Amino acid sequence: MKPKYSSLLILFLFVMMMVWLPACAQRHVKPSAEKEKRIKQVPVPGEEKREADQSKISIVAILSDEAEKFIRQKNYKDALFAYNQALDQASEAERSPLISRIESLLAKTPTAIIAEVMDNENIHIPRPLLLYWLGLNFSMENNAVRSKNILESFLSEYPDHPYAADAADLVAVIKKIVFKRDTIGCLLPLTGKYAIFGQRALSGIQLAIQELSKKYSREFKLIIKDTQANPDMAIEGVRQLHQKNVAGIIGPLLTVNPAGQEAQKLGMPMIALTQKNDFPFQGDYLFSNFISPQMQVQTLGAYLFLKLGIKKVAILYPNEKYGKKYMELFWDIVDEYNGEVVGVESYDGKKTDFTVPIQKLTGQFFPVPEFLKPAVIESENNPGVDADVEMDSELTETEPRKEKVQIDFQALFIPDSPSKVGLILPQLAFNDATGMYLVGTNLWHDNRLLKNAKGYHHHAIITDGFFDNSQKSATTQFTQKFESLFNTKPQFLEAISYDTASLLFLAAMDETIDSRAALKDALKGKRIFEGVTGHTIFDQFGAAHRELFLITIKKGEFVEISR
Repeated sequence: MKPKYSSLLILFLFVMMMVWLPACAQRHVKPSAEKEKRIKQVPVPGEEKREADQSKISIVAILSDEAEKFIRQKNYKDALFAYNQALDQASEAERSPLISRIESLLAKTPTAIIAEVMDNENIHIPRPLLLYWLGLNFSMENNAVRSKNILESFLSEYPDHPYAADAADLVAVIKKIVFKRDTIGCLLPLTGKYAIFGQRALSGIQLAIQELSKKYSREFKLIIKDTQANPDMAIEGVRQLHQKNVAGIIGPLLTVNPAGQEAQKLGMPMIALTQKNDFPFQGDYLFSNFISPQMQVQTLGAYLFLKLGIKKVAILYPNEKYGKKYMELFWDIVDEYNGEVVGVESYDGKKTDFTVPIQKLTGQFFPVPEFLKPAVIESENNPGVDADVEMDSELTETEPRKEKVQIDFQALFIPDSPSKVGLILPQLAFNDATGMYLVGTNLWHDNRLLKNAKGYHHHAIITDGFFDNSQKSATTQFTQKFESLFNTKPQFLEAISYDTASLLFLAAMDETIDSRAALKDALKGKRIFEGVTGHTIFDQFGAAHRELFLITIKKGEFVEISR
């Protein structure tokens, strides 16, 4: 019987008594009987409390019966709320068996319902029980990550709870299941128009796994997902790798933002092979490891201003996105080292004559004023030409100085492709702009520059993320092993993929790392990874930092600059 029916019954009896008592009062009653009745009406000490307890006991029983009915109907939500009301009314003696019934119910209740009950006010079921069973049931629903997180919260809040030991054991088991330290995934475009880049990156990763397996005498596993440079396939690849419980993901090369958002949502460490500076800022599980414009100008700046002691520089750049970006970054690094930019000129990248911007940099360009230009008088025989004299060659649009050009800068930065630089360098020499360091980005590290600008690339300073002829032991060994295995020399993409796989596995193999969250924190923990591309360290945001290689040209070959 529900509580409201019990109340109605009591009210009904009370009304009947009010009607019946006056009627009885009109009857003739023996004095002895009246006296006996008055004696019975004298309250007995403690009797009211017993009546209240009996009423409360009946309510607990009624609510418990209602809960059992809901359970038989598989209405676990209402069953929990019924037990919650019963627990509020229960005596101390009744609480223990009632708690046992509640736990039996929680064991079969879906996590969504337990979470909803926990969010309600006036919940009398102990929170530790709700939290413990929520974590336990997440594991039964194959959501191991949520289960681990909930149970870790339970252990943090209630370390002395009787179920704490069981929770700790389950967390340890889950960690082994969801964090396979010897398995990583990779997202690469292995088919489609960008397949060549995906295959090159994969070759570096495969060599890293082969070398690590030999070194540690254990099997390292790689699960590969082909993205085809498609954002939807990249997202699906992240989900599949998450289900495979990989420790982390290498890649992607392209469509990094959609894949990164999915990895962040799933709490999956991802090291993308991208130079996008904003990628790591999209989440604390996201990292980038590639050569970036910032790395290049920082390496060049440190060498020019600290090592060589240069004070003044000039910039000659193509008037397009790439050139403008590097011009601004290089100018910033010059300011950072208290250097001076004494000349900045742009040029049309579609043209092949760079005389004007070169002469502007060297102070040779002097436009002829309009009043000094000779008048042109058309003649009958030669229209458009002065009838008396030819135009003086010295009064052309640009009038070069006759004395030797004095260059007031010690280095010239030209951020452009080897084909364009191959045209610019001879024109610099033709205009007597010589004697300064010629500074370029990784685009200069191309055999076409050796061929197209032969004899004009003296004092070149080039930066790149990898140099296969480096004297560094790790780089030399990698180059030899790669060439032996794949019958071709590795380039930067193969090298950076090799390093990324190595550092991810090495971090995961640390016995103190037992989860993806711990792996993420370890990568950002100021660890220095020594690789074939140099020493790499991730900052607090997940961006990689390293000192790049410096290269010059001697006897028609690229040579590493020792520092």
